[in-house]
Amino acid sequence: MLALAIMEYYQKASGMKLITCQCRNLMVDELNPKDIEQNPIGNEVYVEVSMPERFDIKMVEASSLNDYELWVFIASLFCNFLVGFVVATISNANEQTLALYIFIDIMLAIFFVISIVLVFKRRNKMAIAKKTITLGMKRSEK
Repeated sequence: MLALAIMEYYQKASGMKLITCQCRNLMVDELNPKDIEQNPIGNEVYVEVSMPERFDIKMVEASSLNDYELWVFIASLFCNFLVGFVVATISNANEQTLALYIFIDIMLAIFFVISIVLVFKRRNKMAIAKKTITLGMKRSEK
């Protein structure tokens, strides 16, 4: 509230045009002018906003992105299962189940490789089908 009053005071005193909001809950008559004069900012307020002249937004299809995220999740699951069974195979003390563990390791490795290949295919599909929207800002200089 005090900031709005200070901005209005500077607008009247220095002739600067300031942007203020429409809603006001402070009566300017109730403000002490001595509090405004002791403001450490002084009479000049300089605000600089830096924005790029243009920026690109890359658009992808939602279904392609959904497929990609699904296959990344499946690949991460197969990777975790593969690591778990490799550790179980290495720490296996029973010779009778060693062949079963090796078979499961090989199958999980195959599934993991297939899922990684599908992840890269979905990623390339998104890269080919992407659309780019270029937005620009107009600058006004005084």
